[in-house]
Amino acid sequence: MSKIIALSIAAALLAPFASAEVTISGSVRTAMEYLSPDQVGVKVGSKNDGDNKTQLADQSSRIRVSGVDKLDIGGDLVWVLESRFRVGDPYNKEAASVWGSRDTYIGYKGDYGFARFGKMDNAYKNLYKNIAPTIEGEMNDTSGYLGDGQLLRRLGARSGSVIYYETPNFSGFNANASYTIGEKTATYDASTYQVGGYWKNDMFNVGASYSMGQDQTSSYTSSKISPVGTANGSSISGFMVGGNVKYMDFGLGLTWEQVDRDDGKQSRTQDSYAIAGSYKYDKLNFLVSYVQAADVQTLNDSGADQISVAASYNLSKRSKVYATYSKVNNDKNANFTTESGYVLNNGQSADLFSVGVRTDF
Repeated sequence: MSKIIALSIAAALLAPFASAEVTISGSVRTAMEYLSPDQVGVKVGSKNDGDNKTQLADQSSRIRVSGVDKLDIGGDLVWVLESRFRVGDPYNKEAASVWGSRDTYIGYKGDYGFARFGKMDNAYKNLYKNIAPTIEGEMNDTSGYLGDGQLLRRLGARSGSVIYYETPNFSGFNANASYTIGEKTATYDASTYQVGGYWKNDMFNVGASYSMGQDQTSSYTSSKISPVGTANGSSISGFMVGGNVKYMDFGLGLTWEQVDRDDGKQSRTQDSYAIAGSYKYDKLNFLVSYVQAADVQTLNDSGADQISVAASYNLSKRSKVYATYSKVNNDKNANFTTESGYVLNNGQSADLFSVGVRTDF
């Protein structure tokens, strides 16, 4: 009798999930990092102590619950709940890993495209994986060069209030647009919009994206872009163009990006350039990349560069091990770092090694 009751309860619980097409997926990624900075800027009160460090650091682990409901009127209602968790946390970021900390939205997908609303990556960030996938395919956060404090794709971000539209695919062409609702006061509207597109086939990718943050400013003396709403008509904008070619087991990506900080009185631009090559042999994958940020206009010695070498070995269709080496070189008025979270002083450089494992589910 007890077995019959248990089976009845299980069937009742599972029935709604079966009809709603709920999927649970995710990725567990962690690595041992070895960080070796030089001693530039190391003093009492500096951002770091200059010591070498060996630590276990998570590399963007996440869990994703998603669902699709086929509507009577046609098309699909799509929802996603994705959350961050950490396997190793030397930078004490666990407090930010709340439920729904990553892309969490609801939307409608039909013949005329995909519209969604919620917390998610903006179009400037999303487009890049289809513009230059070889460069975007960095293997882990320790060597990651993409983000607002890194050297490339600097206005790509995840925000809490985003309206997003993606067109259907037209013979390989796709366009994306997003609007990020920002802080609004009586004197300013610090909202941001992004738009761009790409075309790809089996061999080539090419595309561009643009972002404009109105009534916002950011200190041009900082390598990290931290927008602040202002009332003086300032803006932060970015334009990125790139391409990619894949031939047999080889890949090559190129990108140019320009970020413009305008405080309402003067506009200051900074250019970044990137090139990356990849090669796949059986279960081995190799990636070599070089990224350079030039000086900010009016601020000498404010650039940096980063070279990275990475390799991975596929243990199965879902699991792999990898090893990476990166060298970040900052000019005396720059403090770029990698996605891993290690803070560098102005002018400080660092060697970063990591060996890790990743499994997807």
